[in-house]
Amino acid sequence: MNERPEFVTLGSTVSAAENIVNWLKVELEGEKQPDRVEKVERHIGQFNTPDQVKSYMSGRGGSIRIAALRVRNIQNRRGMTGLVTWAAYIMMADFWGYPRDARCEVIAGRLARRISCREAAAGMKAERMAENISAENLWSGGLENLGITMWAVTWEQEFRLDDEINLSTLPEFLRLGASIVVNGQPVSDEPEIINVREGQTDE
Repeated sequence: MNERPEFVTLGSTVSAAENIVNWLKVELEGEKQPDRVEKVERHIGQFNTPDQVKSYMSGRGGSIRIAALRVRNIQNRRGMTGLVTWAAYIMMADFWGYPRDARCEVIAGRLARRISCREAAAGMKAERMAENISAENLWSGGLENLGITMWAVTWEQEFRLDDEINLSTLPEFLRLGASIVVNGQPVSDEPEIINVREGQTDE
């Protein structure tokens, strides 16, 4: 049996993203609750097609995916820091008779409040408070055909980039590498992006 080698993430946003995810989960993750979603998880980047959105929906309860889009003003004085542009993608379907557009917008507002509250910087282990927070409705005809509504909350925030985290301890990275198939067909036209660890196991 081969032991999977460790891979630490110094110089990246991975640890910061996990801190944000954990901070949001407390208020925004929960099953069968219309003002919460089934899953809050880190994401690999922007969504470009409706099929990509569909493949990451956790269920009719919806999901939130957190992605680092860019890092500016990288400095290495008393530790490596950078100003990160974040996007939180909120994806909803109709649930228990509540319209998906209303649920999605309400949860986007709750997320914006969560990252901007007084305790948020310490709770997310950020260097300072979130800035330039905005929310955008990403509705499109393609998403409408899939029965999905989507909002994005974006903001800028300075984080440390040299906090170590071992990817082998994070189960969601294994889920990112899963081949998602519905009725025998892949749900995405871009498996090379979604299946980042296709065929890899812990053995």
